Amino acid sequence: MPSAAVLGPVVIPLVVAAGIAAFGLARIDLGRMAAAAGAWGSVVALFAVWLPVRSSLELTLGQLGFGSAFDLRIDGVTFAFGLIVAAPAAVLLTLQPRAWPEAALSMLALTAAMASLEAGGVVLTAIAGGTAATLAIIMLDTEEPRATRPSWALLLSGWLGLTWVGVILQIGGGTAVYTAVPVGAVTGPVFVVLAVSAVIATSLFPWRTWLSRLWARTSLRAAAITIATLYPLGFYLLVRAYELGDGRYPHPLFNVVLASIGIAAAFGAAARAQAAITRREFFGEVIPGFGGFALIAIALGTPLGLVAGLIMLATASAMVACMALLPDRAGLAPLVTIAAAVGLPPGLAFGARVIGIEATFEAGDFLGLIGVAGAAAWVTWMVAGARAIGLPGGRGRPTAETFAGVSMLIAGLTLVAGPALAATQFGLANPVAAEVMPSSAGSLAGGLISVVTVSSVMPVVTLFVPLLLIGVAIYSLTDMAAIRTQARTALFKVPAAAALERARAVIRAARVPEQYRSILDLKELEAAAARSNPILWLAALVALGFAVTR
Repeated sequence: MPSAAVLGPVVIPLVVAAGIAAFGLARIDLGRMAAAAGAWGSVVALFAVWLPVRSSLELTLGQLGFGSAFDLRIDGVTFAFGLIVAAPAAVLLTLQPRAWPEAALSMLALTAAMASLEAGGVVLTAIAGGTAATLAIIMLDTEEPRATRPSWALLLSGWLGLTWVGVILQIGGGTAVYTAVPVGAVTGPVFVVLAVSAVIATSLFPWRTWLSRLWARTSLRAAAITIATLYPLGFYLLVRAYELGDGRYPHPLFNVVLASIGIAAAFGAAARAQAAITRREFFGEVIPGFGGFALIAIALGTPLGLVAGLIMLATASAMVACMALLPDRAGLAPLVTIAAAVGLPPGLAFGARVIGIEATFEAGDFLGLIGVAGAAAWVTWMVAGARAIGLPGGRGRPTAETFAGVSMLIAGLTLVAGPALAATQFGLANPVAAEVMPSSAGSLAGGLISVVTVSSVMPVVTLFVPLLLIGVAIYSLTDMAAIRTQARTALFKVPAAAALERARAVIRAARVPEQYRSILDLKELEAAAARSNPILWLAALVALGFAVTR
């Protein structure tokens, strides 16, 4: 396989974006057809590069400056996260209609996200991630300027922090390339900056973040692409951190702190979901909930926890496409989607959460208590799902961008894919563990039919297939009318949420003196960025990166 093949997943959507823009300026709208071809082309290129050799393929295109290489690489980590990012984006771009400016921006966002994943070093990852964050803001404002969106400053701060990490590693360790950084260069303070940057980039906080608020927009076209391309990148940084530290974080306390943040995020999302007043509001908490469970598993520092977290992220990426295509009306499609979202057996989410919680018990000590808290959060999610069945749909959406049948198909596939949990682990997650935890990845075994842990063996095929057959039998023998559709009362209220919103309103109401507003008004700066030509801002960002590294 020639090393130039690593350019495929990045160059294909970039060339398609240029073609869409060129034809659009000539008043020929290629729109959905070209965007779908570009996104699926990136997915196919990933498979074509990785599957024939199943080993790292690297390409160096020169220097960024001060010894920082312009290095692109596809390995097990890139392949797994590339599918997590590109597959839901491809589904959305295939089905949802978009004008050519939106299609071109979506292609550029996918290009930047794939470049961030393929980057061989920390500096290039930060530059590409910052570009993806900027494109997300432009894309959201292009679609609906007055609708809810994340703060550009917040999104960019995570990637600026990662740039700082890259500079420190470049100076202290002589390189910021993931495979070449000396273990001694990844000190506690450096890891703190990296971890904080990853958490900010993913917005994994106990309170309601932009991940939830984006689902309140009238249209979810730009929102779904934004979540699909940006949300996995923070987890990618935490996984690469194991590679920087030769399979571990600098101190076990970091594993505990990150796992605690994960359980706080998962339980916070569950608490808000069970108190939701519409199904749209409930679905807005699903991705933060998946992220919290995934962070718990990834932060454990064990191969089993890592693969459980990756399977949760893969399931979450499928749910992004599923929920973005779901209409705001009652029926079988939302029922199946809710079942898949809360982890009903024998779905893929169910299996991943089971082995993730088991991994916390095997890790022992305080992490075992985090596993107990994770089980409590999961129970709360089950209550939230039962209540969501009877909730009103919420704000209506354009029918042109909703596909109930496809949404139900995606949710149904995640439910019936539970017996394939071991195969998913073997084909998708195990190569990631082998890449970043080479000394302990050999403990993963079981093949295609079982998941082997330190203390037990989970025969997923022989266990989950009967559960699946029982579920199908119950569904076929039960009348849909027997399912209660009345709205139920919430298990408990979330009083802190209202207080936090009031505090945010007070902060927003603060005013800067008139003479300083032009230089301190970040919202005006973001609006100016969104109104300007995207090519101008992309060129400015590339020029800034070039100037900083010279």
